[in-house]
Amino acid sequence: MALDRFKKKKSQAGVAEAPDEGPSESSATNPAKAQTFFTHAQTVHETGNYGYAMTLWLQGLRWDPSNMMAFEKFLESSARFGADPKIKGPTSDQKKNFSGRQPVEKYLAALLNWGPRQLDWSLAIKALEAAAKVEANEPAYEIGKRALGTAAEDPKAKKDAFVTLMRQFQVIGAFDLSVTAGEIAIRKDPSDGKLAAEVKNMSAQATMARGGYGKTGEQGGFRENIRDSSQQQALEEEDRLVKTEDVQERVIARAKDDYKQRPTDLAAIQKFAKVLLERAKPEDEKLAYSVLSKGYEATSNFRLRIMAGDIKLRVGRRQVSQVRAKVRQSPDDEALRAKLEEAEKKLLSAEIAEFTERVENMPTDLSMRYELGRRCLKAGDFESAIEHLQQAQSSKQVAQQARLGLAESFVAVGWLDEAESTYRQAIDDHESDSDDLGTQLRYGLMLALQRKAEDNQELSSAEEAFKLASGIAIKQIGYKDIRERRNAIQELVKTLKSA
Repeated sequence: MALDRFKKKKSQAGVAEAPDEGPSESSATNPAKAQTFFTHAQTVHETGNYGYAMTLWLQGLRWDPSNMMAFEKFLESSARFGADPKIKGPTSDQKKNFSGRQPVEKYLAALLNWGPRQLDWSLAIKALEAAAKVEANEPAYEIGKRALGTAAEDPKAKKDAFVTLMRQFQVIGAFDLSVTAGEIAIRKDPSDGKLAAEVKNMSAQATMARGGYGKTGEQGGFRENIRDSSQQQALEEEDRLVKTEDVQERVIARAKDDYKQRPTDLAAIQKFAKVLLERAKPEDEKLAYSVLSKGYEATSNFRLRIMAGDIKLRVGRRQVSQVRAKVRQSPDDEALRAKLEEAEKKLLSAEIAEFTERVENMPTDLSMRYELGRRCLKAGDFESAIEHLQQAQSSKQVAQQARLGLAESFVAVGWLDEAESTYRQAIDDHESDSDDLGTQLRYGLMLALQRKAEDNQELSSAEEAFKLASGIAIKQIGYKDIRERRNAIQELVKTLKSA
């Protein structure tokens, strides 16, 4: 069936700044606030920190639950996060960000549980139910479609699962999928005459919807029936997750025509850039960058400037990755290694310039300040790194990562007491000691204590450092240089004891 969806209407009345825990039951969505999180999420995703990216996508969806772009990006980050065989599901740190009782919080929690395990149809059904309750009907449709596909292939899936899917598809107006789910449920239990009659009536309703005899989705969810076949085809092609080259050409051509007619319209600018970036040929990226830059000049909407900057950084990261791959193939090639070093410096300089401009234009967005501080630390500008990271740690979203960078900066300038205090605070506030961030914090504290022991001949610091090293080695013997560090600290303890 053609995917006849229309985006749920959003009330723009009463949009106001809300506390960090998210909108209340009565508050409106806030796409502008959501976009801040989405921008940061994309940046983090590109660094490979998929777990943190998942959290950021969800924090943005809290303010714009029906945003399909962010929903699909969340699934991409989640799939990469879940691809690690060690990952069994979301971490406790991720979960505590979405533990509220409001429907939107339950929706985000359900997405978080399902995202890394997208083949688990039972989790998908829970996410579908939660999405329907907040009228995030477009995401609900995609979740339900995936749940139906995986459940249908699972011989262990019972009748009740398909009945639940059937009911939820009715809620969001997806009558064709509701019929499909109902028919599978009947095959599971042919004796249920009441269910068979219900599915038969629903099939007639789906036929009417396809023929244009009625409308569905009074509260939003599916687009109203579109009689014009060419417009219907256009919508179907845009909705496809996997597009052929011909389809991509048509989608881009339509977006380009719309952009030419409305060159200063924010939606037309963003859509044209988006479809160009989906195809992602080098010439597409150049054109998208030009479109966004011109749009920023015409509208002064800084979101367009950020999108253009993201393209520039993405190209730079790709160039670094290509050179790095060549170095791996020819590790003894000094010319290649020098080229890689130069490319990395150029990228870092571009990132610092980009995030400096973002901080200047978005001074209250502490996530941007964190990104700038992290890069200043990498560049060896420790004073600037400390300044930015100290401010960034006030943000709930990046507090722990900011403290890690702040402690590393203190170590770099030799402020070991301040580094130790910062590490300890971050460890106390961090729930897990075995996830990646928890391990980084303990490893950092170990290094700070080792250096204090060496500089000040402190046995107590050396003994605590050895205890931390042993704890990390027990859980992750291959973590960084932990074997060598453990042995070196053990020798340091012996030396200080004998002294």
